[in-house]
Amino acid sequence: MSIFDTLFGRQKPTPAGPDKIFAMSTAQITLQTEQNLTPTGSAAMCFKGMTSGPFSDIQKELEQLLALASREDHLTIKPAEDNLGYRWFVFTGSDFQALVTAIHMASSTLLDRGYGSQLLFAIFPFKNERGKEMYWIYNYKRSSFYPFVPMRDASDPARARDNAEELRLSAALGKELPLERELERWFAVWNPPL
Repeated sequence: MSIFDTLFGRQKPTPAGPDKIFAMSTAQITLQTEQNLTPTGSAAMCFKGMTSGPFSDIQKELEQLLALASREDHLTIKPAEDNLGYRWFVFTGSDFQALVTAIHMASSTLLDRGYGSQLLFAIFPFKNERGKEMYWIYNYKRSSFYPFVPMRDASDPARARDNAEELRLSAALGKELPLERELERWFAVWNPPL
């Protein structure tokens, strides 16, 4: 970082990457034993699609590679597109570690091929003992996790979130996960195709 960056308050950007995603493997144990949250059996990654030929070819190759890899771990993979035009790979399986590994492999492949800027986030859903869903979201650009807890609200049932529970969960998992420290970057992900 140069003297001008220091003077003007600019920070060196955190390199994008999927490696810290493996922290979710150990955090899942804490979530289950201390927070009574169990994985739902699915996880997903979201990325910006491109219409270029090379990117379409890479996406097809990646789908085939993931299909082969997921046979060994008894995972299913489903490509999806949401109503905003973002692409998803949705993984389903009973082995949580295999879900984390599959998402890491897919992310690394896109990163290695020069499409790291297309990666948005990975999402890991959990349920509490009452069946209420909450999510841990991994932001690739920030290499950090944050919780997202949607809740029902009479005024707008699709768009309310439980901020107190999100803060409680982040405090409980602060030693397990690399957390996003800037709360304004805890973006909501409404109705993921999981």
